[in-house]
Amino acid sequence: MKNIYSGIFSIPVTPFNLDLSIDQKSLEKCFEFLVDKGSHGMLIPANVSEVSKLSDNEKKAILKTATEVVKEEIPIIAGVSANNVNSIIENAKYAEGLGIESILMTPLLSFKDDSEFYDFYSEISRATNVNIWVQNNRSPDGNPIPPDILIKIINEIDKVDFLKEETNDSGHIHQLIKDKCVNNIKSIMGGGGGRRIIDEYRRGSDGLMPSGHMIEAHLKLWNELKKSKNNQINNDAINTWNLMLESLLFELNFSYSAYKYFFWKRGIIKNYIVRYPIKSVMDDFDYIEADRIFDKVKSNFF
Repeated sequence: MKNIYSGIFSIPVTPFNLDLSIDQKSLEKCFEFLVDKGSHGMLIPANVSEVSKLSDNEKKAILKTATEVVKEEIPIIAGVSANNVNSIIENAKYAEGLGIESILMTPLLSFKDDSEFYDFYSEISRATNVNIWVQNNRSPDGNPIPPDILIKIINEIDKVDFLKEETNDSGHIHQLIKDKCVNNIKSIMGGGGGRRIIDEYRRGSDGLMPSGHMIEAHLKLWNELKKSKNNQINNDAINTWNLMLESLLFELNFSYSAYKYFFWKRGIIKNYIVRYPIKSVMDDFDYIEADRIFDKVKSNFF
């Protein structure tokens, strides 16, 4: 059976009006853009979408809009993370009610004991009937799960068969999960825009969940990666990745400020306003650098 959770699952930004309310028209354009460009799927909302600054009602409204615009053209993974378990379960049930078949969440930042991670995913599994993605992310955005507990979660908890892996040790975790959860893991994808995708793909990655502002580049990279043979990465894929790397490193520094600026440069959203607090404020020289990088990516990919 074909794995529908494979390839590039793009993440849109959350566009805002001047009063910081959600810009509904621009949001719909983000979804339409990703579908029209051929994204294999979509994750919404997530860190790229400033999910930590959205209320639960806003998250639900975004998911509802996504299902109305995307319909069933591509699969949607609902990001349901929140700062408490009850809100996560409420968000998950809402997504399930919309017909979304997969949900993704990161463990609470307060977790320290191994049992807390395990019990967290067990409780969500009992409360829902959809596919569950573990988001294993580095701090400060995430709370990395100890590898032995991550293996136990995937092997033992019903429906928790999917992993978005984006810790600093992502390649090794890909390998570990592929080896230790071979009968239970159904898809493992990388994050971080694809900064580690060459090593991740070599170790069996099923895909990537990046910001969607340069979807053409990510699709080209993925199609070239699939031509790799016997653990030898296709040279065209490496060349494409090198052409993307400046942008990926810039995004690492400025996060959603950069994502939004690039979505705006493409004419998809009306402005590049972000909600506070901003991780890294871009100054005039940063915008000059962003324009240079954008022009380079544009000339190579779109």
